[in-house]
Amino acid sequence: MADVAETTPAEVSGEQKPAENIAEEASKNVESGKNGDAKKEEEPAADAGEGGEENSKEERAIIRQVEYYFGDANLHRDKFLSEQISKDEAGWVPLSVLITFKRLASLTTDFDVIVNALNKSDNGLVEISEDKQSLRRHPERPIPEHNEERRKEIQERTAYAKGFPLDSQMTEILDFANGFEKVTNVTMRKHYDKPTKSYKFKGSIFVTFEQKEQAKQFIEQEKLAYNERELLRKWQVDYLKEKQEEYAKLTEKRKNKKEKEAKPEPVIELPKNAIVMFEGAPDTAAREEVREAFEKVKDFEIAYIEFNKGDTKGSVRLTEADAAEKFIAKVEDAKVNKLSCHPSSLLIIYYQLQLKFNDDVSLTLRKANEEEEKQFLDKAIEFIKKRRDFSRGRNNKRFGRKRHAGNDNRHNKRQRTE
Repeated sequence: MADVAETTPAEVSGEQKPAENIAEEASKNVESGKNGDAKKEEEPAADAGEGGEENSKEERAIIRQVEYYFGDANLHRDKFLSEQISKDEAGWVPLSVLITFKRLASLTTDFDVIVNALNKSDNGLVEISEDKQSLRRHPERPIPEHNEERRKEIQERTAYAKGFPLDSQMTEILDFANGFEKVTNVTMRKHYDKPTKSYKFKGSIFVTFEQKEQAKQFIEQEKLAYNERELLRKWQVDYLKEKQEEYAKLTEKRKNKKEKEAKPEPVIELPKNAIVMFEGAPDTAAREEVREAFEKVKDFEIAYIEFNKGDTKGSVRLTEADAAEKFIAKVEDAKVNKLSCHPSSLLIIYYQLQLKFNDDVSLTLRKANEEEEKQFLDKAIEFIKKRRDFSRGRNNKRFGRKRHAGNDNRHNKRQRTE
């Protein structure tokens, strides 16, 4: 008897998932389908049954449905039914509970009809109590352990078949599957249709057999048709591998398209020969005090100061190319309080820092060499890139959204406080 599920495998859902997740999630769906609790709309239909010609269509449907409830695929994840089983030491579930399940209730709520149908099943999965008021999974048929090894084993005896009409019903698929030997699970593959906000049949199924050889016969049969429509068949593992390859190609294509359409980042170029190195600052000096000292030399704009409190040396980047030498030359010529030129050609500015002590402080100036300039500019460019990315919202994870230009944020804050 086959556990049958109408499900929506991960690889065909509206949201794309990483390729490495496709095989695992799809095979899990083959084993279990959706939640087996018949109180849910997407509850699996039932089994593709055995039973022979002496069983009526209604009886076959009842057998399939009840044996689905107590089947391997459903019990390991149907919490409600598992709770009902645990309420009785022997595992009996009252028929009065089972007929509240929508699928079974749609077939019949008559206890005698259900019991008579189950008596005709030769699977030995479901046992009927002596008073014919309760059912249980046969004690000699324990539920297999649900683990990765079992998942792979099930996948190895599962086939993929495509070509069914899109309006096919589960009962029709079950009748078709009933013609094959030892089908244990059938999953109707569906996709989410956004316009109708519903799941629709894709025209393909996963069908699991009791033995791998039976699945092989199904796949290798020379020609197989459903309502005069020839079916495409292959191993599920082969189908999933193809889907993974398709997904990888699609991902690469999207990536290439995105890279092609992406606007190139503007090249950040900073002026060369514009860095003045200095030494001799007191370890209590602040960056703003260094700025004030350098701003005493007129006609030069400061772009950035590399200096931290506690340091005694640092660097200043000016805004214009070749400004470092011009700045030093102007210091030599200018009279900033008191200026002297030593024989060693080191230029010294004497100026009063606004600190607690009114002592004169001297800074020794020189132009950055090639290696110092490269390190400084590389660091500055990296900082500018990070600041630009932050302003675009790329790294603004704290707020979880992009920042807006202008006064939008202040305007929104004002609105919230009014």
